[in-house]
Amino acid sequence: MSAIELFPALGISASGLQAERTRMEVAASNLSNAHSTGGAGGKVFRRQQVVFAAVFADSMNGESVPGGVRVEGICDDPRPLQEEYMPYSPAADKNGMVKLPNVSPIEEMIDMMTAARAYEANLSAMRQSRDMARETISLGRGGA
Repeated sequence: MSAIELFPALGISASGLQAERTRMEVAASNLSNAHSTGGAGGKVFRRQQVVFAAVFADSMNGESVPGGVRVEGICDDPRPLQEEYMPYSPAADKNGMVKLPNVSPIEEMIDMMTAARAYEANLSAMRQSRDMARETISLGRGGA
């Protein structure tokens, strides 16, 4: 029996850590592409969003962590692309307009800060669960 099976809070926190790490990676990718003007075929980068889903225990096979979270998927933000007048850009259309990603650096920084704080909260919960497990084991051995 694993520690996660004995102390489900560890698994719940671990799933939160993984989900928030994914959110941080997606925000970093969005930031790095915020000013790109297009790739192969003129396709312009679209902001990515992480979709989370709650995980419930499957009592029949015991494969999932009760009460955890998982990344359901990463999808494109449907908001329209930005346009900017740059007549000398190779990516400009006949009117001198260039399509730019629908990425707001401020929004991405807020997402990164939120993900970092949620990551820290999950890490703290995991440490508390670990400490409680140690105390429980210590009490079981007859120690104090």
